[in-house]
Amino acid sequence: MAVCHQSDNDNEAIEQIDEDIAVTQSQMNFICPITQMEMKRPVRNKVCGHTYDEDAILKIIQTRKQQKKKVRCPKIGCSHADVKGSDLVPDEALKRAIDSQNKQSWSTLEKSAGYPAATKKICYERSCEISC
Repeated sequence: MAVCHQSDNDNEAIEQIDEDIAVTQSQMNFICPITQMEMKRPVRNKVCGHTYDEDAILKIIQTRKQQKKKVRCPKIGCSHADVKGSDLVPDEALKRAIDSQNKQSWSTLEKSAGYPAATKKICYERSCEISC
C-alpha cells in the first residue's frame, strides 16, 4: 500500500494558490466592465444595480448623447437599454473596499520585499545586529 505525504512546501504552495484565487475573485468585482481596469471612482446604476468607473460611463453617455442614441448598460447580459447620468450614484462602499484591498496589497508587497510596514529604524552603530 502506497502512502502519500505532502511536505510543508506543498502545503504552503496550495495555501498561496488558494489565497491568490480569493484575491482574484474579490478583485473581479473591482473591474469596470467598460475599461476592464480597476475602478477609481465606482458608480452604481440605480436602475440595474451594475457598477462602472464614473469617467468611463460618463464618456459613453456623452458620446451617445451627441449621436442622439441611448446608452445600453455595458454589463454583459443586462437588459437595461437607457442608462442616464441621473441614474448613477457613487458607490462609497465599493470605493472603500477597493482602497482597503489596495492598502492590504501594498502592505503585503512591502513585507514580501523586506520593507518594514510601519517605520524604518536607522542604525548609526557599526556593531548593530539589525540589518539596516
